[in-house]
Amino acid sequence: MVRPNPTQIARFAAWLPQLDSVNAFDFCAGGGGELFPAAGAPGALESFFLNAAHQFGFWYARDHHYDRPMIATVGGVDRKGSDYLFYCFQRALNTAPTFFEPEHLAQLSDAELDQMFWDDEGRNPLPMWQEHLAITRAYAQWFLAENETPTSLVAACNQAEQPLATFLDRVGAIPGYAEDPLKKKLMLLAVILENRPEQFLRVTDSASAVPIIDYHLQRSALRTGLVEVTDAKVRADLAQRRMVSDEVEGQIRNATYTAIDELVQQSGLSVAAIDYFFFTNRTRCPEMTEPQCAACPVEPVCAQRRSLFQPVFRTTAY
Repeated sequence: MVRPNPTQIARFAAWLPQLDSVNAFDFCAGGGGELFPAAGAPGALESFFLNAAHQFGFWYARDHHYDRPMIATVGGVDRKGSDYLFYCFQRALNTAPTFFEPEHLAQLSDAELDQMFWDDEGRNPLPMWQEHLAITRAYAQWFLAENETPTSLVAACNQAEQPLATFLDRVGAIPGYAEDPLKKKLMLLAVILENRPEQFLRVTDSASAVPIIDYHLQRSALRTGLVEVTDAKVRADLAQRRMVSDEVEGQIRNATYTAIDELVQQSGLSVAAIDYFFFTNRTRCPEMTEPQCAACPVEPVCAQRRSLFQPVFRTTAY
C-alpha cells in the first residue's frame, strides 16, 4: 500500500544540503527563556528526560476524523502542541530545579501533575491526559526501582564505546520510551541532549542515529512524494482525514522511516538537521490551512500532493 520513492529521495538528498535552513536546533533558543532552560540551568537534564516522553498526541478527533491541532493559551500566548508542552515544563522547572527528579515526581498527586499542564483558564488541554499521567507514574517508579537517575544514566552512556547506541538501548527501557519500536521520542531526547549547549550526551557514534518519525514528518513525506501511497482507498482516507487502522499507520510510518533514513545517508545531513527542517517547515505546510508552496524552500523538488494528510491514529509513540 505504501512505499518509499527512490527518485524523490535522491532529489531531496541533492537539494537539502544547499539550504541554509537545514541545521540542528540547540533547544536553548537564544540562551533560554519561556520554552527552554538557560544554558547550565539546574534541573535542565531531568526536565528534558521527562519532557520528550510526553511529546505525543497533540490533536483532537471527532467522529473518527482528525478535527484540529491542540492549541491553548498559556502565559498569555496561544501555543500549539510541543511549544505548549515546553512552556509548561519550563514553568514547573522555574518553581524548583528539583521538580523533575524522579523522587519528587513520585510524590506528586494526580491533581498536582494535572495542574502542571493548566492553561491560563486553569484547564489541562492535553487530548490524551490519562496516557500522560500513566507515563509519568511509570517513569518515576522505574527510576526508583532501578536506583538510577537521568544524570547517572547519561554519565554511563558517555563512558561507553558507543554513547548513542548505549543511550538508545538503556534509556529505551524506560516507560514512555520503551513502547515505540521506531524510537521517535527516544531519538528526540538524544538529539536534545547532544545539541544543548551543555552537550549532555557526547555522541561519537553518529551512525547509530535513527530517524525521528512523528506525524508532521509523515505529512511532509506524503505531500513531498518521499513516500508513495499506491492504494486508492488509503489515499482517500488520508485526504479525508479519517482514522486509519494500525496496519495502515504502520505501513506509512515504516515507509517514512525508511525514506528518511535513506535521505540521511544520501545527503550526509544529520538526523537532527533533517528533523528540525521538516518540523519548522510545518508552518508552511500546516494541518488546517492551505500549504504556502511559494514560500517553501523545497518547492522546486516537492511533488505537492497537497491534499494528503498524516495517518490519523492515536498512539503514545508520537
